[in-house]
Amino acid sequence: MLAALASLWAGYANAQTAAAPASTNPPPAAVADGTALTPPLNSDVYDPWERMNRSVFRANKRLDQAIIRPLALGYKAALPGPVRTGVRNAIDNIGEPLTFLNDMLELRFANGGRTATRFAINSTAGVLGLFDVAGKIGIPIHYADFGETLGRYGVPQGPYLYLPLLGPSSVRDGAGRIVDIYTGLLNLHELHVNDWDRLAIAGVDGLDTRAEFDDQLTALATSATDEYATQRSIYLQNRKSLVTNPDSAIQQLPDFDGPPDANAAEPAKPPHRRRGSTE
Repeated sequence: MLAALASLWAGYANAQTAAAPASTNPPPAAVADGTALTPPLNSDVYDPWERMNRSVFRANKRLDQAIIRPLALGYKAALPGPVRTGVRNAIDNIGEPLTFLNDMLELRFANGGRTATRFAINSTAGVLGLFDVAGKIGIPIHYADFGETLGRYGVPQGPYLYLPLLGPSSVRDGAGRIVDIYTGLLNLHELHVNDWDRLAIAGVDGLDTRAEFDDQLTALATSATDEYATQRSIYLQNRKSLVTNPDSAIQQLPDFDGPPDANAAEPAKPPHRRRGSTE
């Protein structure tokens, strides 16, 4: 169950992380006069199983409100900010080898070099990743997953899927998620990390992600004309951006407090990992 919760919210937050930066499809935002939020136009939407997906979406929402959100907010209240930051840094560090593998498969060697450097620095000077020393010296984190790698080689995204517990995905990204799960650092036999420890790490990862995005998710739920369609459009646009230019994708939720800044020169940096095994 903990692994499912983690996958839900690492993937759920990432699925909503951002729209593509193209001016014709700006990230959704509640405008100043209170107009309801509407999904951005997206010609890439392919959702032949929408009726089923919407049913799963509603079930996930009920589960979130009844169990996941209270647990996540309790986790946030119980641990001081610096402790949660250290835990987040360590989890990010565990994911660096997977990012490096996908960087290499995508032939993005500069990204791979930065990822390897981050992992070496943070695993040593950063005390097994508890401190993001690499980030402080100008080597920011980035993310890559196997769904993105498949897209890089021309594999079509396929139908959109909203999975039980796991949240937004697609046929391609769902297959990539399975590969990510079995190629992650914690699955190396030499580390002897047992299943319960991996479940605990995944659970903390999921709860931390859910807690961090609570304000944005609440704003989305209350402002969106069609929350399901808005999430779907944001997810699909972000995944397309990650495949074509991973550095251009905004890897956090849009600011729903006001209209988007049309003069923004570059996307915001991710506050934490966007990897949810996928998206």
